Amino acid sequence: MVLSFGFRAEAADKENCLMCHKYRQLGRIDEQGRKKNYNVNENIYANTVHRNVPCRDCHTYITRLPHDPVTEEVSCANECHIKPPFAKENFSHRKIINIYNKSVHAIKENDSPDLKLAKPYCKYCHLNPIYTRVSEKRISYEKTLARCFNCHEKKGVTQAYKHVTHRLAHKTSRSPQEIVQLCSKNCHEDVEKMKKFNVSKESVEAVETYNESIHGKAVALGSQQTADCISCHATSAIHDIYKKDNQKATINPANRAKICRQCHRKVNERFIQIDVHSSINNKKPILFFMNLGLRGALYSTIFGLMFLALIETIGRKRDGIKWQIKGGTTWRGKSKREPKN
Repeated sequence: MVLSFGFRAEAADKENCLMCHKYRQLGRIDEQGRKKNYNVNENIYANTVHRNVPCRDCHTYITRLPHDPVTEEVSCANECHIKPPFAKENFSHRKIINIYNKSVHAIKENDSPDLKLAKPYCKYCHLNPIYTRVSEKRISYEKTLARCFNCHEKKGVTQAYKHVTHRLAHKTSRSPQEIVQLCSKNCHEDVEKMKKFNVSKESVEAVETYNESIHGKAVALGSQQTADCISCHATSAIHDIYKKDNQKATINPANRAKICRQCHRKVNERFIQIDVHSSINNKKPILFFMNLGLRGALYSTIFGLMFLALIETIGRKRDGIKWQIKGGTTWRGKSKREPKN
């Protein structure tokens, strides 16, 4: 959370790290043959969410300058030297890290090296995007802030209030389309990777079955209100994603009704038995034939209407397609009776 703004990158660069890192070609090839780019674009960084955080608040392992190539990784649980206006202590992501460490995505000691590399850590989802101020038109904040300013300084309070109220209205700042893409790309849609780590067959096909569902199709068409991955698999804490058999899991049968009620008010026991990730090709032939029938009805309706529109167009160009009926003649769009002599 960034609660003060308007400073350039130099404010967080007291140790003059940009003296070297400002050069675009700064980088190396590591021991695994991967290209590492260490350039920091000063203007871009000055507009990111971490712009006021001093470099060594995250890179604590650097003790001298110039420094040797580093092998340590940044810990997002470090305490920052940023003090929110409503707190008397430095800001830290430690609470979020603690939630993450209990989730299904957490790296466990007995995980294989491949599995440890495959599991998403903070930077997989959080790429330090360009920071844009939140504009939440549905929440009126002017009157509330006027009360806050009686005790608190204006600096940072407005941004803090907007940040908090935005989170109350939205689980995440990403759109449903971005969330589905994030969870799918290079992870859950990679069938070989999923099979490699012995996940359930339902999980292997999760992306495919979601895209076939009413939720997936609505999101693909651009809906901003339809359930995405986070809507069902996490609470407002975002990072608390657990396996289905965990009692804390949102998809645990005991908790499913509460999650469904976020969108479907009249939820009952029969409703929560519906399989959101149901595959028409597995186990239940009735689903296959039902889907086949519905698709047949849909395509028959569409192509039937297209055929009628086509013959009507042809008929109009030829002054009508005549149909012989008892007592006269008629055609689509007109009704004529031949005058009697």
